[in-house]
Amino acid sequence: MHLKGQIHIHTTSSDGRLTHQQVADTYSGLGFDFIAYTDHDHLLKSNYRDSIKTVKTKLIVFSGIELTISTRWGYVHVSRIEGDKEILHTFNHPGENNFSVKHTLEAIEDVSKGLNIDAVEITHHGFLTREYDTEAIPYPKVATDDSHAVLGCGRAWIELDSTKKKDSIIKAIKNGDFSCCYVKTPAKKMVIA
Repeated sequence: MHLKGQIHIHTTSSDGRLTHQQVADTYSGLGFDFIAYTDHDHLLKSNYRDSIKTVKTKLIVFSGIELTISTRWGYVHVSRIEGDKEILHTFNHPGENNFSVKHTLEAIEDVSKGLNIDAVEITHHGFLTREYDTEAIPYPKVATDDSHAVLGCGRAWIELDSTKKKDSIIKAIKNGDFSCCYVKTPAKKMVIA
């Protein structure tokens, strides 16, 4: 089955402007099949997991967290996305830190002392950062929104062929069996009630 997904989303459980339900409604309206909530670890509200469980949607919903990890080049962000048994770790937005490819690889090396990196983002808030879409970074490259508000939703995403099972989706991402996609026209303004 062909699936469209977003694996980097922030909500009011950290520094986002939309609730979990508003995020699900927004991405559902944009034709997505799966989403991953990845609120910041250092800003996370205590009811985070309970709030995710109350979301009413047909989307496949992943719980996750954006970890803040210290490296020789400063703090970086890594999303930890939980399947049923599988875990996906994505090194997030090296462009936000203005890292060179060399610095990105060194930061990934530092992070890898504590956890395995499975993929690297090649976007910054949904916009392609081409310098990281290189074979020199030997990981699957993912496109994400890193959305914090409705205007950031639907700029970039991944598409893959998989069953509608969380672990199957994570395995496809780890194997690089997906395509990165980007909006070709500015997103329509959406109103959230």
